[in-house]
Amino acid sequence: MNIEELLLHIEKRPQMYFREKNVYFLETFLGGFFVNEYLKNKDFKNDFRSGFYYWLKNKFNLEENTTWADYIDIISQKEELNSFDVFFREYYIYKNESK
Repeated sequence: MNIEELLLHIEKRPQMYFREKNVYFLETFLGGFFVNEYLKNKDFKNDFRSGFYYWLKNKFNLEENTTWADYIDIISQKEELNSFDVFFREYYIYKNESK
C-alpha cells in the first residue's frame, strides 16, 4: 500500500486508526509508516512531509516551527476547525499544486 492509498483509508475511517481525529496522532502514525517504507526500500522517496512543511510555512506566512503537524494545529486553532480535517484539506491542495 502506498501513502496515497493509506491516506484515503485513514480519511474515510479515522477512528479505526486513532482514538480521536487529531493531527498529532496522524503525524505519529505516518512517521511509523515512513520508517517502515524506508527500512524495506532504502531508495524510498515518496515522503511528502518536508515539502508539505515548507509549503504550509509559505502559504500561511508562519514562523519556523517544529513540524508540519504544528503548522496544521496552528491553522486549525485560528480557523476553529478540527486539525485532522484541516490536514486533509491542505494536503489535497498541496498535492494538486505540486503536480
